[in-house]
Amino acid sequence: MSGPDMGRTHARMLRVSTLALCLEAGAGLAVLMTIGGLATEPEPGQDTGGGALFLLGLPFLAVFGVLAAFAVSALLVLPVVLLGEDLGRKFGGRPVCWQLGLSALAGALLAPLAGVWGWLVGWAVLAVAALLTRPARQGYFVSLLLWGSLAVVSVFMVGGIALYAES
Repeated sequence: MSGPDMGRTHARMLRVSTLALCLEAGAGLAVLMTIGGLATEPEPGQDTGGGALFLLGLPFLAVFGVLAAFAVSALLVLPVVLLGEDLGRKFGGRPVCWQLGLSALAGALLAPLAGVWGWLVGWAVLAVAALLTRPARQGYFVSLLLWGSLAVVSVFMVGGIALYAES
């Protein structure tokens, strides 16, 4: 009688990759909100009611964000991880180096649309997601969820402190 599968499966890798992309999106949103808040501070007496509507619509946008993260995970991150490991076995070298190189090639898909900055952001997002997806074993999802959420909340807190100190 065999026990439950404790190793890495494609389903676990897909869940971890989707979670990693969602956590990266949360941290990126915190950074963008902080930069935007530092750049454009509302005048005294200016109506800022649109921010509340944005916060109300955020859960609905999150559903589409998770679907997009799932698609990017299935179409880009998992092939980068698996192909990098296969290339490492076939040609030698560390699989991490192959995965980082493949992430750079996949990030280059954004270069025609967003230029060099788009390529750099795409490479960074795919590389981090691929590196976090590699050790996807049983129990890893929960620890990534806890520590990743703590990291995103910390970024939001630091951004809030920066905005408070600026005003």
